[in-house]
Amino acid sequence: MSELMSAGDLAAMGAAALVSEMARSTWQGVRDVLARFFGSRDEEGAPGQVLQLDAGYELLSRTDDANQPAVESALRTTLGIQLESFLRNHPDAAAEFQALIEKTTGASGPADGTLTVRGNTNSQIVVSRGSIIGNTLHYRPEAQQ
Repeated sequence: MSELMSAGDLAAMGAAALVSEMARSTWQGVRDVLARFFGSRDEEGAPGQVLQLDAGYELLSRTDDANQPAVESALRTTLGIQLESFLRNHPDAAAEFQALIEKTTGASGPADGTLTVRGNTNSQIVVSRGSIIGNTLHYRPEAQQ
């Protein structure tokens, strides 16, 4: 494991990873791991922590594409505050939380990423988080008029 990070840095990294996971099909598994993590450190406060995660997920899942970046940014800030508060109240949990986040980001790739495409007239953009070997892509631009 890498050197232990400060609560603020660790919370920011965790928030970015969580927002990224909320947009993936793996969110439920990550949510369950975090629910167990919070519960092992703070049985009484864990339901509230998980409720906040669920509210963030619900908001993100109902957000249209145009507003997605703004909502993701707001969630990273909100979750960062939540996680930093938790880590400051439970400093003994920092190493375990860091290991969870490193495992999560290692399994699914970087926590954040941006793709901007401009001037792609008569072209196709293919984005893959894994191998595209074995897939066949056929592209024919629309007939010029």
